Amino acid sequence: MKKIIYLFTILFIIACKDKNPELDKLKTENDSLKVQINALKNRPDKSTYVTLANTATEEITSSFNGQTYQLKISYPKGYFKEKEQHYPVLYVIDAETNFGGVSYIVQRLIKDKLIPKILVVGIAYNTDYDSFYQLRSRDLTPVNDPDLKISHNKTIDPTGGAPLFCKFMENELFPFIEKKLRVKENDRAIYGHSYGGLFGTYVLLSKPQLFHRYLLLSPSLWFKDNMMINQVKNKNLEYTSKKILYMASGKLEPRIDDLQIDFIHLLKNKNVTNLDIKSEVKQNETHRTIFGVGFTNGLRYIYHK
Repeated sequence: MKKIIYLFTILFIIACKDKNPELDKLKTENDSLKVQINALKNRPDKSTYVTLANTATEEITSSFNGQTYQLKISYPKGYFKEKEQHYPVLYVIDAETNFGGVSYIVQRLIKDKLIPKILVVGIAYNTDYDSFYQLRSRDLTPVNDPDLKISHNKTIDPTGGAPLFCKFMENELFPFIEKKLRVKENDRAIYGHSYGGLFGTYVLLSKPQLFHRYLLLSPSLWFKDNMMINQVKNKNLEYTSKKILYMASGKLEPRIDDLQIDFIHLLKNKNVTNLDIKSEVKQNETHRTIFGVGFTNGLRYIYHK
């Protein structure tokens, strides 16, 4: 009899537990969460990317260096309605990281009528962070430097690809864009920062026909023992068409601001025909923060000079 009473007692306790409303609520919530988690796992991930208005992407592979480039294009408002209008083009180095900011500032300045309507073409690699820095080091440096090792990379950075990158631009990129978009072929600008500024300086001195307007921020003029400064000292510069150069760096940048001042001083002393120059060193700006004020001021100068 005692065994029977004990058995009924155990069954009663179990029954009470099964009917516990708090446990039932938790179980229901848990089941609901499992359903939601499974739904998130199984659906296509659409939250990773943000699409910028009035933009598109293209791809082009260079026969000169074998690299496939992603082109990020930002159209001015009205581009698809103004069928007869052709636009200046701003080619942007390092669009992997700066395309969103560049596009926004361009749109604001156009809206305030501080610059004309322009097309923006950003050049990117569509790759991971580490590979991006390796590829830009290769493409944006003028000569090989087997001893160069910067940032967090454990290997020697590839260098010396700027001549091939120029050939890609002149013979493949520009014809591709000029065939696909309504552009002014005689009004190309380049924006570059850091290594991009070094590349722009190299182009200005060695391949000036590629661009008409140069917006260069914090150029890495220290590269290869200040080779661009040494080059401008000894180079005879003659421009058959007008070139406009805006260069800026931050006062809080170690050595870059001083090298910029030296470079501009040498360039101005040459009294080069058809070359307009503006140089600024901005107080309280670093290598990274120079972008906002430098890019904004630079656009206003190169397009209204």
